[in-house]
Amino acid sequence: MSNIGKKIDKKTATGILRSLSAAHRRPPAAQRLKGADRREDILNHAARLFLSFGIAGTSTRMIANAVGISQPSLYAHFPTKEALANALSARAFAQLEQLICQIRSAEIPAPARLEALVRGYIGFALDQGVAYRIAFMLEGPAHDEEIFNPDIKPGMAAFDGFRDEVARLQAEGHLRSGSPDHLAQSLWASMHGLCALLLARGEFPWDDVPALIDFHVQIILAGYQKLA
Repeated sequence: MSNIGKKIDKKTATGILRSLSAAHRRPPAAQRLKGADRREDILNHAARLFLSFGIAGTSTRMIANAVGISQPSLYAHFPTKEALANALSARAFAQLEQLICQIRSAEIPAPARLEALVRGYIGFALDQGVAYRIAFMLEGPAHDEEIFNPDIKPGMAAFDGFRDEVARLQAEGHLRSGSPDHLAQSLWASMHGLCALLLARGEFPWDDVPALIDFHVQIILAGYQKLA
């Protein structure tokens, strides 16, 4: 006898729906991510949520739901939301550090190295907008000043490489006199200002962005190169 049209009791219907829902949520074993792949998947989902809702407005439950795992599974990779935010910043800074190292080790004439660093920084920021905004433009978690946060190491390494190159260019006579730290920090701030505005205010009627970047780079070079 056919069961078509036969009524299903509420308990059975609920069980069927739960089974279908669970089957939909859980991918086949071959598609499940483990270890480093799962960690990267969590970071990618967290990055999108942080950009949409801010760090304060994003909960670990939201992140776990987006990834398709339970909160305990999330905590196995990142014990707190702050640890997640730190890891995202560290990943972005590590990418920037690698870029700065590549520019420093390339066979570029000394006078052109500063321009290569400036253009490299701006290019990284605009090409890696999500990573850049996480690392530089979102308010990070608070830390006890007496406790060293190891997740800032990549950020410090990226700046140290930049600062060392600025000091070298200055010692070679290509940059204006002054504290190398002040020069490097002022340069960094000049580059960041344009990048932050372009990323945060894309709706502004910017006039020919590539030409604007070229103009900004030339202004930076004119301001920091050694005075005649």
